[in-house]
Amino acid sequence: MNQVAAAQIKLRATELGMDLCGIAPVGSFADAPQGFHPADISKDCKSVIVLAARFPVSTLSSPSPAAYTFVRNKVMDKVDAATCQLAVELELLGSNAVPIPSSDPYEYWDEARRHGQGILSLKHAAVRAGLGQMGKNTLLINDRLGNMLWLGAVLLNQELTPDEQAGYQACITGCRVCLQACPAQALDGSTIVQKQCRAVSYKQTGGGGGVYTCNLCRRLCPRHDGIK
Repeated sequence: MNQVAAAQIKLRATELGMDLCGIAPVGSFADAPQGFHPADISKDCKSVIVLAARFPVSTLSSPSPAAYTFVRNKVMDKVDAATCQLAVELELLGSNAVPIPSSDPYEYWDEARRHGQGILSLKHAAVRAGLGQMGKNTLLINDRLGNMLWLGAVLLNQELTPDEQAGYQACITGCRVCLQACPAQALDGSTIVQKQCRAVSYKQTGGGGGVYTCNLCRRLCPRHDGIK
């Protein structure tokens, strides 16, 4: 296997259109729930490469949910394409590289709770890879790009130089803006009740499509565009 340096991977991530790239050692996932550990997905995983692409902040200024939905879907596709391409290139170098979907499909779904869970928590992986800290809105908050990020990851069977976790605090001390603004009362400061959130955040239109109708926890966050 050809050894690839962390710097080379980060450069390639930038070339693929990603705004952030961080690396977490598999050892930092010791507290991951059973079945959702990187080694449950790729048994010889040694490093988790986390990629992030930004949303245009201006999207939040539009009252149209169509604009936000369009951007959300396009950025998600962009991240998925980058993780797949990076995995292909790493495999051609002799590595085992498993791309992680940035959203769907869910392998775990609890119909009663309307609760879906990806095979790996990308937000927690991003924290371990030094890309930010989790806010009370359960979104990753980066010091430069705020919570306007979409995430993806690649599991690699190679030890890479890891990034230090971010030392800054995601939320302003005592801030409860997202908790109080949530129309579904789905946030408690550490978790989100997906069933309540889904009831108000997504609407199926008559034409057969769907739009994301609520992004208040992202938009009203004082740090949605970074930590000033």
